[in-house]
Amino acid sequence: MFGHKCFLRIGPLEDSSINGLYRYSYELLSCEYGFAQGADRNGKAQSEVRGGTINMVYPNVPPQEIVDWMLKSGKVEDGAIVICDSNDVPLEKVYFEKGVCIGLNINYSQEGNSFVTTNISVQANVIKVGTSILENRWV
Repeated sequence: MFGHKCFLRIGPLEDSSINGLYRYSYELLSCEYGFAQGADRNGKAQSEVRGGTINMVYPNVPPQEIVDWMLKSGKVEDGAIVICDSNDVPLEKVYFEKGVCIGLNINYSQEGNSFVTTNISVQANVIKVGTSILENRWV
């Protein structure tokens, strides 16, 4: 069985050990990001690769740091998403630069294990996965 943990770090990722992640990051329920490229009817690529939106679910009310990030229009943050395996070893690190919090939704429910979840959406100008870098051309 695969068990994992996923963390959001706002600011520089100085310590990606599990202790550092618990101390300086937010543990997430889930995280997703993706990339896309337009194609013609024959399947040939026809546009630049686009992406950089990171969607996350935090299992609590949002920390003030995240609320401030959302409510201050144009505020940018650098950060990282770190996904760890069941032995708390980082499997993947996704770095983002000039990320803007473009969505913050708080959900209250009396069902399940967590009564409050916060959906967070970040649009990053630059996103790095391993040695690959995508830089969106913002005007």
